[in-house]
Amino acid sequence: MRQYSEVKELPFAAADLFEIIADVDSYADFLPWCIASRVREKPNDDTMIADLKIGYRGFTETFASRVSLNRLEGTVDTYQESGPFKYLRSKWHILDAAENLSVVHFEIEFEFKSVLLETMMGVVFETAARKMISAFEKRASTRI
Repeated sequence: MRQYSEVKELPFAAADLFEIIADVDSYADFLPWCIASRVREKPNDDTMIADLKIGYRGFTETFASRVSLNRLEGTVDTYQESGPFKYLRSKWHILDAAENLSVVHFEIEFEFKSVLLETMMGVVFETAARKMISAFEKRASTRI
């Protein structure tokens, strides 16, 4: 299983960053290798089922995730419901550090179901994960 985590201070309010992270429908506009994104179902204000399509050099995969939002605690938890992963979990925790300054904790763990997918996409997916906070930081700088 591959794992990656990062902690970074960003010059934005935690609530503003939370809303950008929760805006799954916009992911394809700015996340590396994300070709399409959409919220398929929203059972309540704190949960959604989202589809993401990732691609690299002509190879694409689509997966569905359950996304749990907790605005009070500043957390966004994601678990794959269906798709190419044997296991996929990510967690964001966004905390206010000062006025217009947040500390963002990001962690992701994943393992592809097949050795072929792991060979073809494992490194690419890990590279994309390493660029996540930066991608959201750039998005925030254009939106906030």
